[in-house]
Amino acid sequence: MTETAPILEVHDLVKDYGGVRAMNHCSFQVMPGSITGLIGPNGAGKTTLFNLVSGATSPTSGRIIFEGRRIEGMSMHQTFGLGLMRTFQIPREMKRMTVLENLMLVPAPQLGERVWASWLVPWRVGREERRIEAQALKVLELVSLSHLANEYAGNLSGGQKKLLELARTLMAEPKMVLLDEPGAGVNRTLLRDISYNIFLASVERNITFVIIEHDMKFIMTMCDPIVVMAGGAVIAQGTPTQIQQDPEVLEAYLGGPASGTA
Repeated sequence: MTETAPILEVHDLVKDYGGVRAMNHCSFQVMPGSITGLIGPNGAGKTTLFNLVSGATSPTSGRIIFEGRRIEGMSMHQTFGLGLMRTFQIPREMKRMTVLENLMLVPAPQLGERVWASWLVPWRVGREERRIEAQALKVLELVSLSHLANEYAGNLSGGQKKLLELARTLMAEPKMVLLDEPGAGVNRTLLRDISYNIFLASVERNITFVIIEHDMKFIMTMCDPIVVMAGGAVIAQGTPTQIQQDPEVLEAYLGGPASGTA
């Protein structure tokens, strides 16, 4: 039987900023369909890793392989085209557009973006817009935002904006999503909604997720495996139970065995 190949492989990744080494020979793998947690203290290199994998910046050395293809040095536009998406800790919604319009902007290229199309083939433009709108409404239903479809995105709460960010990502039909602190600033009720929708997207759409998050209860409930970083390198990787029982991880990140965290 042939083993499933990793969807993402990071090999010996190094990133230097002048005299500062932000990524220090980092290596790990992500299996397709998994929800992988990425934890570590501030300055551990988690966001730098996301920037390198997504194409926001290029590594000093090392390899990044997505679906068997080397992508280190590619731009974010290029990795987006391969089905690799990332979100940001602070949502970047179009504040003066409705929630529905925010989603309808995502698919590209669209025929209606061409000046001549509205004059020469308006029926095709209209047909495409109706298809995209139907897709957007379906995604809004998936993330429980249907009732806010016509609300301006700038009027949403912090948690609702996180759901909108997730919805915009799903509109792109990604293969893999890098989620940067989806629980930051979100109340427990909306955090449960976000957790459920991530799980649903993983199961129903076979989307692979890698999640940076400081909320240990969220990570331990949602993610398997969990990757622990410190000093720009991976120091542990395993199931939630293995991570909870790792002495170094307990001491440095989970507050010790007596804390009751997670």
